Amino acid sequence: MEKGISKPSILVVADDFTGANDAGVSLAQVGHTVDVAFETPYRGDASVWVINSDSRAMDPKQAAMKMTSLMRHLPMANNPPLMIKKIDSTLRGNIGAEIEALMRACGLTGAVVAPAFPQAGRTTVDGECRVNGVRLTETEFASDPKTPVMSARITDIIRLQTAITCQPVTVSQLSHLSCEQPWIGVMDAQTDNDLDRIAAAVMQAKQPLLLVGSAGICNAVARRSAIMPPRTVLAIIGSMSEIAQQQIATLHSHPRTTKIYVDVEHILAGDASGYGVRIAQALQKGDHCIVHTCTDSVARHHIDTLCQRWQMSRTALGEKICQFLGELTRQVLLHATPDALYLSGGDVAMATASALGASGFRIRRNVAQCVPYGHFLGGVWSRPVMTKAGGFGDETTLRQVLNFIEEKMSE
Repeated sequence: MEKGISKPSILVVADDFTGANDAGVSLAQVGHTVDVAFETPYRGDASVWVINSDSRAMDPKQAAMKMTSLMRHLPMANNPPLMIKKIDSTLRGNIGAEIEALMRACGLTGAVVAPAFPQAGRTTVDGECRVNGVRLTETEFASDPKTPVMSARITDIIRLQTAITCQPVTVSQLSHLSCEQPWIGVMDAQTDNDLDRIAAAVMQAKQPLLLVGSAGICNAVARRSAIMPPRTVLAIIGSMSEIAQQQIATLHSHPRTTKIYVDVEHILAGDASGYGVRIAQALQKGDHCIVHTCTDSVARHHIDTLCQRWQMSRTALGEKICQFLGELTRQVLLHATPDALYLSGGDVAMATASALGASGFRIRRNVAQCVPYGHFLGGVWSRPVMTKAGGFGDETTLRQVLNFIEEKMSE
């Protein structure tokens, strides 16, 4: 690339190529131009540079020298970029040596270490790295053939390769840590919200800090530095099947999902005017909005009670709910514009199509198991639509749908 050297707003240093890509992809998805460089000096005009040091399997001294050499050729003076040291979420590699070398090369006195990646089952609890709830030393990563891990305690791993003071810290303690003596702080995180708070604290700190973490912390930085608005899905789930409820439940760790329960009693009583406003507000703030009419499997057994109380058949009850959800969707779309609709339950999908004035459906492809993707023909909604029979798919189906809209639809 022959363009002159620019200064990126975010500079990431990763210790292997796949890790570099994992670090950069979430930043690219929110509008940044992201380049992964294999060597320095590097000439480019991307807003994010990810430098692959390829140093994970080196000995600590070599890895530190590689960090120093890389930084010598990068533009750091005068308004330096946000510095991120991308590490493996299971602590493999030369973490302590590389943190110290980068701190010295960049003139930074503080480093915040948050290796958690909750979406991949990696969390940090009481200073220990856990994989799906199991201590790291009790997993296969402890016996990695190239870079085995000897402890689950993050401070112990870092102290093996640096004499810089390393201790557990909290977000509230960051502003009180010394600017005179170098320090490394390790932070617990079990959810994406925890990582969001850590990223925010580092990005807003008075003095520049080195942010150290896995793809999880890079995702948190992406959420706080988005150039374009995040893609959103309005999911209307009328199915009461157990698998549909499991699909909703798996979204508990998703960082930007709002679930809105529509009480069938309100629908039948004609007292449901507030739902549309809440749904539109969720979409407008950039959340996926999951609208559902069933709280758990127990609710399925209350249908007969509802029918008796309102003196209507099961068929009539179902039609009433579906018509309400279809009209609710139409009203919401007058005030908010999600990037796609997800309609779970055949009757709900048909009622929504009717409310939107559609005359047919053109199928494009499958998004996930049993989830066709396409567009309505005619009517007032021309953006993507995904449909799913209520009892189909597995517990990951809805998450796959959200991932498709967030990641692949922009390709």
